[in-house]
Amino acid sequence: MTNSVPGPRILRPSDAVLFLDFDGVLHPDAAFRTKRGIELRAPGELMMHAKALEIILQDFPAVRICLSTSWVRLLGYGRARTALPTSLQERTVSATWHSRMRGMAGEGYDMFSRYEQICGAVTRARSQRWVALDDDPDLSWPIQDARLVRCDPREGLGRPSTQEELRWKLAKLFD
Repeated sequence: MTNSVPGPRILRPSDAVLFLDFDGVLHPDAAFRTKRGIELRAPGELMMHAKALEIILQDFPAVRICLSTSWVRLLGYGRARTALPTSLQERTVSATWHSRMRGMAGEGYDMFSRYEQICGAVTRARSQRWVALDDDPDLSWPIQDARLVRCDPREGLGRPSTQEELRWKLAKLFD
């Protein structure tokens, strides 16, 4: 038996989806790729707020995670996914970026904002029920779009008010 990481699957229209960024959400937005791997150059540790996300998602067992983080493009889906705790890995079913998109870089995929990347994934999946958890440093989200839970890039999901907003928006997916 091999211990391989399953590749991403296509999101289903019926899925309740959380689009998850890492930097500025699960740890401060000060993570850098070095020869030794990904290093956090801020107080704390990588994935330091993942436990808070695990606790919140316990109340929403049907929510699936789609990675909307640059880690997928830099490290690949499998390595990005395995950076998460096991319970979050098990919920992770897809990513907004896939290796087959490499050829699209010349067509501007890397120039798309996180919002545009998520909208593309939502359109491809015909998804109606989703929330995004992102620090949105480029302020690319329309103000009227209530599906974003915007994190402070330094505090991420460590801020209690952000945790409560995420709970509320996830609950609205099931109204």
